[in-house]
Amino acid sequence: MTTSSNWFLQKKLGRNVSSLEKEKYFKQIDRVSESHQLIYYVPMESYLCWSVRLSTFTTSLIVLAAMYQYTYNFDILESTQFTLILEKDDIYYFAVGFITINALVRWIISKFPLRIYKITNQYLAIYNKQLPGLRPQHHFKRGDVKKVDFILNPWKNATYKLGNQTSLILPDYFKTPFEFHQMFDSEKN
Repeated sequence: MTTSSNWFLQKKLGRNVSSLEKEKYFKQIDRVSESHQLIYYVPMESYLCWSVRLSTFTTSLIVLAAMYQYTYNFDILESTQFTLILEKDDIYYFAVGFITINALVRWIISKFPLRIYKITNQYLAIYNKQLPGLRPQHHFKRGDVKKVDFILNPWKNATYKLGNQTSLILPDYFKTPFEFHQMFDSEKN
């Protein structure tokens, strides 16, 4: 390939940004000092953000429809023999179930750190914002990380306790395996 076609592909695919520039960008949006070192980065941040936005939008629509129906005493559905519901009130059970599933998805996403920074033996985990303008951060120390085993946990291999907060961490997204294992060691070792 020629140099110009390489340049075009790099621009098109977004691969022209160095990892140092990305790290500087993340430090800026996370409001972290330059002395922190990025050791964990999840490349699927946009998917997580869009799932939160989509669950917010769909839940808001259902809540607004329920408020409208309650205010104006308007029948949402006419029951017929060809629908999923048998009674008019069954639609509320579907709505509550849908909202519960959306809340569960948001709860799982809130346990998933987007980035982890390190400064000496202190760590800072950055989580996905659940509310606009809010970027939750969690501080923990080296050696405060423990693997968590629950019987009914489908994410047994990815569930860790970072200080006092349970999180879902994917070890493959650390810069090096050493950084991942170093979090478990106490400062004395």
